[in-house]
Amino acid sequence: MLKKTSEVVQAAGLGPLIVSIFTKLGVLVPPWLMLGFLFGFSALSHALWGSSPAVSWAAMAGTFATVILSGLTWLVSHARGPIGRIHSTLSTACGCLWFTIATITGVTAKGTFFFWFFGGVTLALGWNIRAVIRTGHHGQDGGRGHGDALKELFDRSKENFGLKGAEVKTKEVTEHKIKAVLELPPGEKTAGDVVKRTEYIESGMHLPPGSVSVNGDENDAARAHFTITDPRVMKKPIAWPGPSAPGESIALPLRLGIYQDSEIVWHPILGHHTQIMGTTGSGKSIGGCWNYLGETISRKDVAVFAIDTSKGEQTLGPLKPGLHRLETTKAGAVKFLRALHAEIPKRTQWLTEHGYTKWVEGCGLLYWVIHIEEAAKFWGNLSSKDEDLALEVMKELRSAGGSINNSLQRSTHTEMPTLARGQHKAFMCFGVAKEEDAEYGLSDAQQDAEARPHLFKQPGMAYLDHPHQDGTHLGMPLRTWDWALGCPEGAPESVRDQAAVQTMTDYAVQYPAQAKPMDEFTARLAAFPASQHAPALPVTGRPEALPTPAAHDLDVVNVEPEDDGDDLGELLAQAAELIITTQHASSAMLSRKLRLPHAAAVQLLEALEMKGVVGPQPAEATEPREVLVDAEDAETVIEGLREDGHPIAEYLRTDDPDPEVVAGPYDEIREPTLAEDTFNTLTSEQAAERKAAKLPPEQARALVYAWIHQRSQTKPVFNASDSELKEVRTRAGMTSRGWIYKVLSDLVARGVLAEDKDGPTALYTIVDLEPLNEVLTPA
Repeated sequence: MLKKTSEVVQAAGLGPLIVSIFTKLGVLVPPWLMLGFLFGFSALSHALWGSSPAVSWAAMAGTFATVILSGLTWLVSHARGPIGRIHSTLSTACGCLWFTIATITGVTAKGTFFFWFFGGVTLALGWNIRAVIRTGHHGQDGGRGHGDALKELFDRSKENFGLKGAEVKTKEVTEHKIKAVLELPPGEKTAGDVVKRTEYIESGMHLPPGSVSVNGDENDAARAHFTITDPRVMKKPIAWPGPSAPGESIALPLRLGIYQDSEIVWHPILGHHTQIMGTTGSGKSIGGCWNYLGETISRKDVAVFAIDTSKGEQTLGPLKPGLHRLETTKAGAVKFLRALHAEIPKRTQWLTEHGYTKWVEGCGLLYWVIHIEEAAKFWGNLSSKDEDLALEVMKELRSAGGSINNSLQRSTHTEMPTLARGQHKAFMCFGVAKEEDAEYGLSDAQQDAEARPHLFKQPGMAYLDHPHQDGTHLGMPLRTWDWALGCPEGAPESVRDQAAVQTMTDYAVQYPAQAKPMDEFTARLAAFPASQHAPALPVTGRPEALPTPAAHDLDVVNVEPEDDGDDLGELLAQAAELIITTQHASSAMLSRKLRLPHAAAVQLLEALEMKGVVGPQPAEATEPREVLVDAEDAETVIEGLREDGHPIAEYLRTDDPDPEVVAGPYDEIREPTLAEDTFNTLTSEQAAERKAAKLPPEQARALVYAWIHQRSQTKPVFNASDSELKEVRTRAGMTSRGWIYKVLSDLVARGVLAEDKDGPTALYTIVDLEPLNEVLTPA
């Protein structure tokens, strides 16, 4: 054990301590020196006082000294264990008693010499045995820790880093780590104090940065677990060892890499979402995306849907054979999002009908993993309506059996909605550019553990926290697998990158998504034709068999319209998308594709005619209408429809400004006054004047932001019909109530406002002005 401790400490840069450890061999010599000194001193005492009458006084003095020194030894050795205390006291008593006898009889007397030789040798050997055992067992011998290399190193400098009174006891020494318990002075220090002093501890002990990991003891606030590892083992890439459980369930944890103490990194992903963050060049794409998805596609009961609207197939392309769907365009990603949103309630209903409260292995459904690479662009491209859908998906997907990985460079409120960031329960943080960036990628627990991703120099190093994480590894760095198999060490980055791509490409084809049995919900979301689907999954948890999936057209959109304006607007956008992309406008087509009654399909065409998307109905009722928008302009027109909604959607979705105002069937109808004319019924000249006075969108929003900043000082609660806010809209030239609702919804998503919909009108409360500081422009 001593040899192992020395090797580990030396690997951490503590060569001088090796000398200190081996000098402890000197404890074997003092007992023998004391035995010789006692013999010579006794001979001198006999020569001086061994004859009468002095011998009587010498006998009395020796007896008195024996009693006094034996009692003193017993008192001062109280800190030792019981064996150590008895051994020390007995050795003192025997030595003093023999000295008294030798003074009277002389050291050469037969009996006196006999007891000196056998008794003295026995005592000396006893001390040698105890010294050897103490040196070979760290922290033993009554807990005093003599011979504990870590304790001696810690004690040497603990006052310098502000931990006077703390004691370290080594508990485990392996080839790659030293684990110890840190006892703190009760009432003076806590584990949190030690965590904050981690860098000073490393400096005081002359350890490399990142060597010390400290976490509190859940049973004792005056105790902490203290681990030392060598961060330099993380410098070299660690070759990917292959999938950990191919053909097994996704319920088993994923194997993602190696911790700094050489233990395996495991992450059970079921039931929570994961945020993956790291700056450019930190290894986030391969270390995060490839290692998570490489493990995932090898499991039998999981479907992976991936999105990257920034880099296309650059990162996800090699994984494509193992993916059930890959979207690289905004339109495709939004289409998948809406289809996913529509499937979730059907899926949860299916689980309920089959007796499940959540997804479990063998339930008959594939677990869904949605990986969003460069998530900041994905979230930034969403309209407010689609962003709401995405937030609902994050809230509801876990119950339906799925997890989302959001991978991005910097997880601030400007890159991802605050509500979305709050849905993550697992955090993988690669290297960051600056220390202040770390707070966006680390969990609260990791920040408390003083995780320091800004120190990472090698790509692929990260911290990981998840609901099943143990305290030891919470703040300990890890290194993800390197996929550049067969590439010589020191090869150029371009060569390593090509080798990694080839490894992943060859690997992904071994686990084709089309070969996995699929349930009906996954089949409708998958990118390949239904005819290529494998047989459906069996249901092992309940006797009911999974219904055989029916064939569906890939472009069929399941939309169940409700009575509110937002759904009407969304339905209008869906209809426009079908018509423009197919260049065919007929009520029969809309009725079939959108699963609508014929009358509803006719109404949609009439609304689209008002919007200039289609022409009037031909004289022959069975003839399709003319499509007035080219396919190249589809995205712009569709997004405009989604923003503006149905011709009456704006007034269907806005709150009643005054619910107390009602009218009966016999009340007189009169013309509204100018103040009551909230619909802004203007003449053509008035409309032209108002349009000319309309501010640019950025300036109009700035007026609202300035008003919110001012309103926070007086009355932080308001509704969309607030008189002051109406004045701001009038100054901005934005007369549409739909515009102000859009602005307020955006501020809710960014965390500036909190929305309460429980009453007759939605109330907004100003909660945080910080997100406005960067964009606020004085009115």
